[in-house]
Amino acid sequence: MGLDEKRPLVSFHFGDAVAAAYHFDPGSGACRQTGVDPLPEPGDGWVWLHLKLTDTRARHWLAHHATVPPAVAQWLLDGPDRVHLQRLDGWVVGAANGLHHDFAFEPDQISRMRFCVGPNLLVTGRRHPLRAVDEIRRSLDSGRAPATALGMLALVGEHLAAEAEATVEKLMEQVDEIEDRVLDDRSNSHTVEDRQALGRIRRSAAALRRHLLPEGTTFAAGLDDLPDWADAAGRGSLVAAAERFRRAARSLDEVIDRARLLQEEIAAQRAEAMNRSLLVLAVLTAIFLPMTLITGIFGMNVAGMPGLQDPGAFLWVMLLIVVAGVATIVLMLWRRMF
Repeated sequence: MGLDEKRPLVSFHFGDAVAAAYHFDPGSGACRQTGVDPLPEPGDGWVWLHLKLTDTRARHWLAHHATVPPAVAQWLLDGPDRVHLQRLDGWVVGAANGLHHDFAFEPDQISRMRFCVGPNLLVTGRRHPLRAVDEIRRSLDSGRAPATALGMLALVGEHLAAEAEATVEKLMEQVDEIEDRVLDDRSNSHTVEDRQALGRIRRSAAALRRHLLPEGTTFAAGLDDLPDWADAAGRGSLVAAAERFRRAARSLDEVIDRARLLQEEIAAQRAEAMNRSLLVLAVLTAIFLPMTLITGIFGMNVAGMPGLQDPGAFLWVMLLIVVAGVATIVLMLWRRMF
């Protein structure tokens, strides 16, 4: 993998344009952090480079390095901004979705991780720090080193799928907590908060599903056209990662359905509570209607009103009011009006 003499060597270190750079030795199974150049010769292992695509030095390295074919470098820098996996000039190029390092369940905190992989070089790039890269670093520091560059790509896919599954699990836990409260008839103090929380969960789940659903399907379709140098273990790991993405998408479907059903249940409970309140109001109105009629009649200040000169008239009127109220209640019970 020598450099073309007309193309200058580009050297930069961690914290500049390089987010991660590891050299893997398939003989010993060990990996170590390395610089960008020089890359290993065939038989000396393989390298994973994770570049900051917003840095001009990383873009310059991709555009001028002899190891990466021009078409592959161009695709990595300016290719279509969508989930993709395809064969190009004997390499495998593509893009996958990753969560931002400070992801907080917002749709705009999901971005693309672009990649290209050859027989002994995997180059990934991002425009925003991704949570999965830190997880991969810890995995490598613990001694888990894939044997090939394609296996490393599968490891990246596994971590992306794992963080998606963890996010889905958090959404599931939130739905479980709300479901326990909603199904508890004795507790309705969090109704408004639960409705708002379910709305946020549905929006987050829908956004995640829109990004995750193409992952499994696209990766599975691209696996049918891998180059001849692709090893069987790497193929199998990529198939497993694609299946994990599909499972995460199915779990998101379940989250969306459960959140929708819980919203409908809350709406039904609110409607039932409103109906009970209206029933009580209607019953009270019906009971007091004849009583109010009597008080209204005897409250008229006109000549000829009976009982004006009778000392016991007030008691007779009060008794009439009570009898009218009781009679109304009995009539409503007999007609089973409530």
